[in-house]
Amino acid sequence: MALPAAQPAEVLRAYQKDDLYEKQLAESFARILPTRHASKAVPVSSILYKSFTTLKDLQTLGEEYSGIVQVDESYHKLPSFCSRLTSILLSTLGESLTRRLLRQAEKAVEQNSQLKPAAQNTLIIILRAVNSMVPQIESIHRALSYINGGPLQIGKTVTGIDYVHVRPAAAAYYAHLRLLGIVTLLHAFISCGQSLYQAKKHMDQLNDLPNEVDSSKSCVACLEEMVQPCVLPCGHIFCMDCSYGALESCALCRSPFAKNTVVPLMNYSPGS
Repeated sequence: MALPAAQPAEVLRAYQKDDLYEKQLAESFARILPTRHASKAVPVSSILYKSFTTLKDLQTLGEEYSGIVQVDESYHKLPSFCSRLTSILLSTLGESLTRRLLRQAEKAVEQNSQLKPAAQNTLIIILRAVNSMVPQIESIHRALSYINGGPLQIGKTVTGIDYVHVRPAAAAYYAHLRLLGIVTLLHAFISCGQSLYQAKKHMDQLNDLPNEVDSSKSCVACLEEMVQPCVLPCGHIFCMDCSYGALESCALCRSPFAKNTVVPLMNYSPGS
C-alpha cells in the first residue's frame, strides 16, 4: 500500500527549513573562504548539505521536520542514487549552467560569419530574452507546485522525484497556498510578457534601422553623422568614437576585432 502523497504546505515547509540551514552553512563557509571565492559558498554549501543527507538515503532536516520522504514515480521506493545526484546538481547549478549555455550560444551566433546580420540580430535578441526569463520559468514551476502539489525544485520534477508522508499529517485546506500559486503564476507570466515585448520592440527597431540611416553618410553604430571615419578589418566603416569606443565586434557582420587593427581613413569623405 503506497503512502499518501505529501501536501504542498508540508513540501514548502521542508523547503524553507532546508533553505534556512543551507544559508547558515553558506555564511559559515563565506567567513573562511578567500574573498575572491566567497560567491562559491552558496552552491558548495547546498551540495554538501544534500550530499550528507539525500545521497546517504537520509531525510534532510526540513523533510524530517515535516515528516516527508523522497520517493520515485512509483511512490513505493526511494529514488535511485543517479536520480538523487542529478536532481541535486540541477537544483544547485541548473540556473547558472543554463545562463552560461545561453551566453555561449550568443557568442557563437555573433562569430558565425555565414549568418546574415539580420538573422544574427534576431537570434541574439531571442537568446537574451530567454536568458531574462530563466528566473520566471522557475517561478512558474513553483507556482504550479503550490497549486497541484509536488516538489518545488525543477531538478526533482525532471528526475521524477516526489514526496510522501511517513507520519499522519493534520488535515487542512490550504486555500491560501493555492492563492499564492495563482498570484505567483500571474506575476511570472506578466514578467515573461514584458521580456517578449522588449524583444519584439528591439527587433522592430532593428528592422526600421535601414530605412532611417544612410550608411554611406552616417555611422550605423551610433546613428550620428560619421566624423573621422575608420575602417575595421572586415572592411566596414564606422566613426572613430565607435571604432575605438564601445564596439568590440562589427555592428554589421559581427566580426570581432582588436583596437590596434582599426585604421583611420584620413582622406576619406563619407558619401563621396
